[in-house]
Amino acid sequence: MKKTWEVIRFEVMRNLKKPSFWAAAILVPVLLGAYIGIAALAGYEAGESLEGGTDTTEMTLGLYDEAEYLKITKFVNANEEEQELIKYDDKESGITDVKNHQIDVFYYIPANFAENPSVEIYTKPESTSLFSDYSAPIRTLLTTSATENVSPIDFVIITGAVEMNTTTYDNADDHEVDFQEIVSDVVAPVLALILFYLLIVVLGNRIIAAMTEEKENRISELVLTSINPTNLIVGKIVSLMVLGLIQLTVLVIPIIVLYKLGIKYDALPFDFELTFDAISLTQYAAYLIASYFLFTSFCVAIGAVSPTAKDANSFSSVIIILTILPIFFIGSLTTPPQPMSYFLTFFPPSAPMAVMIRGASGTLQQWEFWVAFAIIIVVSALMTKLATYLFRRNAIDFTSKVSFKKLFGSPRTTWKK
Repeated sequence: MKKTWEVIRFEVMRNLKKPSFWAAAILVPVLLGAYIGIAALAGYEAGESLEGGTDTTEMTLGLYDEAEYLKITKFVNANEEEQELIKYDDKESGITDVKNHQIDVFYYIPANFAENPSVEIYTKPESTSLFSDYSAPIRTLLTTSATENVSPIDFVIITGAVEMNTTTYDNADDHEVDFQEIVSDVVAPVLALILFYLLIVVLGNRIIAAMTEEKENRISELVLTSINPTNLIVGKIVSLMVLGLIQLTVLVIPIIVLYKLGIKYDALPFDFELTFDAISLTQYAAYLIASYFLFTSFCVAIGAVSPTAKDANSFSSVIIILTILPIFFIGSLTTPPQPMSYFLTFFPPSAPMAVMIRGASGTLQQWEFWVAFAIIIVVSALMTKLATYLFRRNAIDFTSKVSFKKLFGSPRTTWKK
């Protein structure tokens, strides 16, 4: 045990002194946050553009209503100002003025509008884009004119503006569950899922490198003469998990600070404060640690059998794919349980994300959580033992190819050492 703690202390202190460790701990989450923010902003702007259309407040608009459907030609624009369309007596004049830049947009409502409800829009902008949409003014005028032909309640129903009030009851004690409680219930699994994914992204390659560096530096013989392989493997796994938790702490503290500031200055996108269930947070915190233990043991086993980090990365991609496999079947995990969801929940590599996704969607039973938790612990322990065996068999093999016959050709008496 003393040797194991020495390995843990050595590995942790060595990595904490590396600038690359802190670069990964700080820069990677910052870059991920910046990417998510930019993507969200771009999506929001695109959505606003598609929903509200191109801004026409500063444009000159023309109209020829051959069908004489519109009752008015004035509307309130985005600047809360009244804007009026120029009326034309024929279609060709409006199109000509658009081509000559006399007006910016020309709308034409054909005579057969009642039988074929379509509107022609003509424009000649300086530059066009995928999101150019000049239909908002004419839609407003058509809607306003249509409301005069139907009763107010019919208009509300047709436009889908009827207010829907839903009451949801809890499965356990039948009490009413509001939106705030539903959101608070999924906080723990969602946080566990996000943090687990970040651990894979940030520390995945470092775990592999930690197991291959001794062989790449040709010092494996010295390592094996000074420490038992079991102590070395266990020490490396624990130290890597400690480093991961340190990086999570570096990431989570700013998020907590921003959350508290958001509450204080009323800058959150929701108007209530999240409540955290201590029992749920504890369960998923333990499950997160166990899941990272499983992923680390898989990667350490791969690193133990690989001659170089480059070779190990090829094998690790298989583990990463199996780990994120539930993302590709998220539809099965967020609906009532079916064979695929049970398989992903209890299949060790995919169990971490499957349980977290099902917990967030409310389709996970407590017994499934604890069965998956037990499977992860047992498989992690077995993988740690296997990693020790593989390292002992392959530590001083510096060949460029992995020989599975050599690895598993000897009796398993070495597992007892």
